[in-house]
Amino acid sequence: MQNNPTAADMVLVSDVIFTSNEDKPFSGFIAIKDNKIETIGNRGEQYRWIGIQTKVYELSDQLVMPGVHDNHVFFTGYMSMNRGVDLSETASIEEALARLVSHSKTLQAGQNLYAFGWDQKVWGRLPEQQLLDATFPDFPVIAINRTKSYCWMNQMAIENYHFTPDVCSAEARALLLKDMLQDRKKVKEEFLNFCQLLASRGVTSIKDIGFDEYELLPVLTELQEEGRLPIRVHFVSEPVLEPMNIEMGLAYQNQYQDDFLRFQGYKIMVDGVVADHTGDMLEPYADMPDVRNTQVVDYESIEDSVLKADRYGLKCCLTAEGDAAIRRAVSILEKCCQDNGPRDARHSISDLEYPNPDDLRRMGELGIFAEIYAQILLLNPSYQDAYMGEVVDKKNEYRFYNYKTMLDCGITITAGTDLPLFLTSVPDSIYAACKRLFPDGSPSGGWFPELGMPISEMLRAWTINGAKHQFMEDRTGTIEVGKYADITVFDRNLFETSAEDLRDASVILTMIDGKIVYDMTKEKV
Repeated sequence: MQNNPTAADMVLVSDVIFTSNEDKPFSGFIAIKDNKIETIGNRGEQYRWIGIQTKVYELSDQLVMPGVHDNHVFFTGYMSMNRGVDLSETASIEEALARLVSHSKTLQAGQNLYAFGWDQKVWGRLPEQQLLDATFPDFPVIAINRTKSYCWMNQMAIENYHFTPDVCSAEARALLLKDMLQDRKKVKEEFLNFCQLLASRGVTSIKDIGFDEYELLPVLTELQEEGRLPIRVHFVSEPVLEPMNIEMGLAYQNQYQDDFLRFQGYKIMVDGVVADHTGDMLEPYADMPDVRNTQVVDYESIEDSVLKADRYGLKCCLTAEGDAAIRRAVSILEKCCQDNGPRDARHSISDLEYPNPDDLRRMGELGIFAEIYAQILLLNPSYQDAYMGEVVDKKNEYRFYNYKTMLDCGITITAGTDLPLFLTSVPDSIYAACKRLFPDGSPSGGWFPELGMPISEMLRAWTINGAKHQFMEDRTGTIEVGKYADITVFDRNLFETSAEDLRDASVILTMIDGKIVYDMTKEKV
């Protein structure tokens, strides 16, 4: 083969290329040069772009698509579930305590003892605080369980970090997470491992949420300066320990507008979770008459913060689950437009578990983005075990996760995981949000399948819609000439894979900025 002056660095050839611009994939090739897509064409036309040094991937019927953007991630959640002693294989409290004692001997003075992954069902009971107090009286010990719902802690940990074992949400642990992020060397190692995990899931870009001042920023900045930041990071501040800091946000927005490291505003919690009756509802819960919410929502404070952020041109994501909370969130964002004037704000509402269709129409009219957790049905082992019909009555169950109405209302839907709630999985999201099935395959024919979304829309939610939400649609999110070569390849055609086989599908190639960051292909020549 002679030297070819038009040769690309890399050529991907597949019968299943989904660009995000069309509803169906096509058979063809993608040529990549430097860090961008050089050309796209039909199968058989690729040879003029192949030279001696060109790396060619013959991918047959394996799906090639734009790189995945996870629009709702907590690196700190991953960090706290992977630092310290892994207790996931321990069969008893006594065995776990022995492992903690052994690990404590490796700690330096002033270090905390962390652990994760234990399971109350396996142990048979909750572990006693007194065991830790007696064994470790001189430093904090925090061991979070597998479901992130309980922390086995000693008294020193409770006093230092101001949360209790049974109230240990990420927000409750904000002071602890801030402390954990101070070990910059350890955090850098953890973040790089996190990125490798995401690469194995096809993720090329994330929106990561940190509490208050974004403590991960020094690590990301250092990695970027070293040329080693392996993923596009759009970061967000969630005010938890302190009120919203507008000056900090403006400084971030001015300084961090790079295509690899970009500030994206604020996340604000509105209500809690419908499943445990802390979601704010318009009507009482079916299983708790006269109760619409077991916790108070300070809507006035939320509105003041959002209006102020919008006034300064800063984007907000409001997390709302119950229909009352969603309604107020829409009204707050509507008021931003009324009071501050219309602009291309790209505000969003996340979770959107139980929306009223009237408010979805308002969202569409106002251009509010939706951030959904497309894998959410998989939290329930089966339809029979699902809580939805119990908390709102069977006649209203259809209003949960109403993606079809969102699409009909013109809402731009983005996909996220609330990681570590889920690990990013495009196949799982198709199984849950398109096929509308629970993990055991129930119910037959799907759960309100008419309210799901087409596979093409699910893939857009993971790609171009996420790029639009981050103001990156002119650079990423689709397979187009001139855009960054952020590309994901699956081991099969997800459009034609049966529901029974979908969850076995896996990523075999991930490319970010024209560089291969994950490669499990077999058809490489």
